Amino acid sequence: MLSPEAVIVAGAAGMSAAGALFAALAASRARALADWFVLLAGVVLSLGVLTHLAPEALSLRPDGWAFICLGAAFGGLAELLVQRRREKMADPARLGAWVSLGALMLHSTLDGAAYSASFGHSEVSGIVAGTGLILHEAPEGVAAMLLALQTGLRSSIAPLAALAASAATTPLGWALAHGLGERAHGSMEIMFALSAGLLTYVGLRLLVSGWRAVRART
Repeated sequence: MLSPEAVIVAGAAGMSAAGALFAALAASRARALADWFVLLAGVVLSLGVLTHLAPEALSLRPDGWAFICLGAAFGGLAELLVQRRREKMADPARLGAWVSLGALMLHSTLDGAAYSASFGHSEVSGIVAGTGLILHEAPEGVAAMLLALQTGLRSSIAPLAALAASAATTPLGWALAHGLGERAHGSMEIMFALSAGLLTYVGLRLLVSGWRAVRART
């Protein structure tokens, strides 16, 4: 019989996969609305950070805001550095989408590790935290799919990239945390705050790119 911890991680991965597949189907059926989907995904992810992830991170440690800012700054600086190095070789928007997809992958991995570590404190805290994990995984899957499409990947390959970035990485982080044992448990609060910061960057980037695309169409 599966433990509550394994059920939560599997449920989170399933929700991410469902979100990614929904976005793939919606984008193929309503291409004219794809920019609105990007904008909406940015709004939902940003609200998720503001209403759940950031408050949770701050409740775990008072200086959690510093690690949230660090995670967000890491994503922004990574995109800036990549674009500066490749500005003459590729479309900056596509490069930015690749960086955002990588940030989302890292966020999801840290999520899996942090929630695994939360079970190390107590099963109740793990279940409470895991419920929040499941609820925000579907928008993550949608965001991963939209970012995969923005990278310029073919429509047949983009869903695989989105599933790898969102659905597969949460169980990966969970497995890595189990392998690290107590060392992962001691850094749970930092991982959670960094994860929130990375998602802040992804959400804001989707907001900006979606808004620009919608404005360009109108």
